[in-house]
Amino acid sequence: MKHSVPFRRLGGLWLFTLLAFGAALCLGAQDYAPALLWQAMREYDPTDAGQAILLEMRLPRALAAVLVGAALAVSGLVMQALVRNPLADPGLTGVNAGAALAIVAGLWAFGPLPQPATALLALCGAGAAAVLARLLAGGGDTSLRLPLAGAALASLCMAIVSLVVLLNPEARNVYRFWMVGSLALADVAGLARLAPIALAGILLALLVARQIETLMLGGEMGAALGLRPGRVLSLGFLAITLTAGATVALAGPVGFIGLIAPHLARRIAPQAGLAALVLLACPMGVSLALLADTAGRWLVRPAELPLGIVLAMIGAPAFMLLVRRMLRGGE
Repeated sequence: MKHSVPFRRLGGLWLFTLLAFGAALCLGAQDYAPALLWQAMREYDPTDAGQAILLEMRLPRALAAVLVGAALAVSGLVMQALVRNPLADPGLTGVNAGAALAIVAGLWAFGPLPQPATALLALCGAGAAAVLARLLAGGGDTSLRLPLAGAALASLCMAIVSLVVLLNPEARNVYRFWMVGSLALADVAGLARLAPIALAGILLALLVARQIETLMLGGEMGAALGLRPGRVLSLGFLAITLTAGATVALAGPVGFIGLIAPHLARRIAPQAGLAALVLLACPMGVSLALLADTAGRWLVRPAELPLGIVLAMIGAPAFMLLVRRMLRGGE
């Protein structure tokens, strides 16, 4: 069936994701045996340094990777469906640039800010940019206008960001760390604030998946079938804003998960509907985020490569392969 969920494959994906989650906890600057992790989960001893590192430092970071991976995968999948472009990603909405502008503007106006305030600024900036891009795109068939509006808005935001960063060295230092994309500052408090936002976006994507599929047939066809294209587009865009905005606020502008995970999901179930692809893309994105973050901590230990850099090293070749396949008519 077109819209059925391949539960066996979905279970296999989540099993692999669980193994990646365990690896993210046990591997890093210092490796720990799975037995110690099991002991810490059963009878936590805060005086044991190894157990404290596992549960107080690595567990929040791994949970943040779960949130980032799932949210970006769903955000990218919905974005590709809305604009009918398999190379689209959440960055086309301008959320990354809007978040960056809000952060540097806050730094310029108020000076150094605590992490919760920085996350709030990022979330507000991402949401404002997404709404403005949606308004600029207008109604009707926005498969071309929406990416163009997002790209124009992102260019304007980044030009202002560059000006502020050049004029304010303090903003430059903080912005340079944030812009890379990292889970190093992830904590339980930040997860508690942002997880409901990302989960609401994922749930909304599932609820409007069938309507987005109908919209993919074209605005006129959707209207003939009783669909309200403007409303569906707005709901889909809201799902993108919630998922991508929460991710940017938590970890900065992490790239390529929103591009790669949807393609991997389609590889596994090429005939699946959008709702089934959402369920498949989530573990794909989570596994990518967990493995990339673990590799960044393990390969160059005791130093660390930020998540954004590792994903760029993986994602850039993957993007080139996708473009090559499309040019050859493989997609």
